[in-house]
Amino acid sequence: MNYKKLISLTLTIATLTTTNTIIPQLKTGANQPQNKQIQAQRKASDWFYQGIIKTNREDYQSAIYNFTKAIEINPRYAQAYYRRGLIYAQYAQGKILNSDGILPGCVRVDEYSVSCEVKVTANWKKQNQQQAIKDFNQAIEISPRYAAAYYQRGLIQENRQDKLNDLQFAALTYLQFNNYSEAANVLEDIDKLYLEMNPDAAIKESPTGSPTLSADLKKSPHQLMIEGREALDKSDLQTALEKYRLARQIFWDRKDTKKHQEVQQIISAIEGKKR
Repeated sequence: MNYKKLISLTLTIATLTTTNTIIPQLKTGANQPQNKQIQAQRKASDWFYQGIIKTNREDYQSAIYNFTKAIEINPRYAQAYYRRGLIYAQYAQGKILNSDGILPGCVRVDEYSVSCEVKVTANWKKQNQQQAIKDFNQAIEISPRYAAAYYQRGLIQENRQDKLNDLQFAALTYLQFNNYSEAANVLEDIDKLYLEMNPDAAIKESPTGSPTLSADLKKSPHQLMIEGREALDKSDLQTALEKYRLARQIFWDRKDTKKHQEVQQIISAIEGKKR
């Protein structure tokens, strides 16, 4: 039998049931939107992974281009926004330079001078910071529990309270997803920020030689939180809880309501893991 006729006959039979009821055939046109979406997603993914490769090669401008193409195809590609935001954040913090040690967009004229485009001025870092925050905002809007996006946004926030809010949310989210190591890293940044805002927090509560207090009760809440964080990094939830509970009590005694509440949130998240 002719091969083409066999295919035609097979397709015709496939559209009939044993009772000769016709099953509507799926036409190519009906699937076009879905197929286009799948193709677009795959293409967006291709651009995204090219961006990762370029980032690993430190070709950051090409990486930004690739992530941007992925976003153009799929405007809800949270990871692409996040990855592009990371590069802008690094630019804003002055961590990414050309191989010759100057800012991207600048060229070395001679041994003593560098020429930059107008955009590479005093506002250059600020512009990159704003773009990074914008990208992290988009990633968070698409994926509201994107802990890494909260964390990175927190790191480049200028307002300390905004920074603290982002870091706290990131830490709690990492805890909820059992990522204790990342939670510990974020909590370390929170502790550093808290010390910047409250230099006296590292002062011990009681004289070291006081015979009436246990060793832990003689420690500052800052030291207790360090030890709690270290225990958390080892997934030792029981020890972490003990340390944070002691720190919470000290903040309560000091009438530091805000820090007491922040530590209570951490305790509640850890307790939720132990149930």
